[in-house]
Amino acid sequence: MEKTPMPGEKDKLPSQQAGDSYQHLKSGRAKAAIVGVAWSTMNSLVPLVVSVGVFTITSRYLSPAEFGVVAFAAGIASFASAIAPIGFGEAIVQNTNIEKKHLDSVFWLCVAAAVIIYGGLLLAAWPLSGMSGEEQLAAFIAVIGARVIFDLAATVPNALLTRSMSFDRLALRTTLAAVVSAVVCLTTLAMGYGAWALAISQLSAAMAASVAAFLSVKWKPSLHVDKASLSELKRFGLFASGNRILTTVSVDQVMVGFLLGTTPLGLYGFAQRIHQILSQLIVGVLSSVSFPLLSSLRTEQTKLREVFLSATFVSSAVSFPVFLGLAVVARDLIPFVFGTQWVDAVLPLQAFCVIGLLTSIGVLQSSLIRSQGKVDWWMWYMATNQLLTALTVLISYSFGVGIMVFAIALKTLLYWPVSAVLTAKILQMNTWSYLKIFTVPLAAAILMLLGTSLLHEYLGTQKEIVRLLLEIIFGASIYVCITFYFARDKISNLKSVFKKTRS
Repeated sequence: MEKTPMPGEKDKLPSQQAGDSYQHLKSGRAKAAIVGVAWSTMNSLVPLVVSVGVFTITSRYLSPAEFGVVAFAAGIASFASAIAPIGFGEAIVQNTNIEKKHLDSVFWLCVAAAVIIYGGLLLAAWPLSGMSGEEQLAAFIAVIGARVIFDLAATVPNALLTRSMSFDRLALRTTLAAVVSAVVCLTTLAMGYGAWALAISQLSAAMAASVAAFLSVKWKPSLHVDKASLSELKRFGLFASGNRILTTVSVDQVMVGFLLGTTPLGLYGFAQRIHQILSQLIVGVLSSVSFPLLSSLRTEQTKLREVFLSATFVSSAVSFPVFLGLAVVARDLIPFVFGTQWVDAVLPLQAFCVIGLLTSIGVLQSSLIRSQGKVDWWMWYMATNQLLTALTVLISYSFGVGIMVFAIALKTLLYWPVSAVLTAKILQMNTWSYLKIFTVPLAAAILMLLGTSLLHEYLGTQKEIVRLLLEIIFGASIYVCITFYFARDKISNLKSVFKKTRS
């Protein structure tokens, strides 16, 4: 005898009837966020440690020119893959009501786009190689560009993991990809393949991450595309995809490659990579947690403001001393760790340290603005930023890589207040009140910078390793003492803020 469905049961999807849920968390969000921070720390720390190890080893065996040609190919590949509709994955995370038909439709949209993008890359690879004068560029583009297929195929499972705040599975996915990439890179490097080790490892990392993402979710794609479902996600998805174009397109790398060549690009990419590693360590934890958490607080303005300001304070309190400290010790650190062939990268790295001060803040601002449905705001902000970066490169590249990066850093400092105004508007607070959150970390970091710089001059005749250790210990002591004394009330309030999000 056929069972009579309960009211509303017939409208549910088969996967939902089986117990699967695609909804935001409504309770225990603080616990999920705190646990998420722990898992996201692993998600950032383990790949970071692996990446630093591989980066250090490869930098001692490869020249700036070899690094440059791989960075050139990666920049072109990112330029093409950035037009993909991967922003529809963010729409899945942000949207309140998601069903299986939305997931299937987004998956096939992304797969179709990936095939078209990779085909276009293959057609353009050889003409671009001829224009640049780099014979190997086309082959590197073909290998590195193939990762777009695996990245886009994993859009939906990654979105489901983020939406459900399953940070443990996200961490395991990223860790697996990092380990696979490291093994492949070091093995091919030992076999004498040189720069190909970097290219092949990038592709293998994308493959491993994609497989791990699919194995981490119950959802499996069906052969079904629903235009109405895509239409429901279209506005946010298109603006989020536009955002991704503006944040992932390596306009600067492509321009440096064409204007200055692979050796200057290698120095630029080397300094930028160190900046990215540190940013991922500091902000990767908060960024992976902040977007789904802030999305779930869309209707709770007070909690939204408290959580965001607390996360901003933590991020700036960690990032400011790290980047300013690195700027001071870079003269000793770079040749000691990576080799003397990278001495010319010290000045670009110091400029990237200035940019790093705002990178950690900008990631959280992006999460806030996008989570509150204002993805168009952020897209136009980033579009203007990319245009200003391109103009800055065109104006300053003839003065050398170091001066060019400092010009980009100056542009970043002058343009950042726009994002501060947008953030304060969403938080419904005065812009100056928002900026006060940075007062103690910035003042403590500047005093640390001055003290460490004086110590560096005093220890000028000491060995590099001795100077490094003493400068790090001395600078950290100054910063910790000042921060804990002047921000002790704010630090003590962090725990209570996260408790308030339990309901």
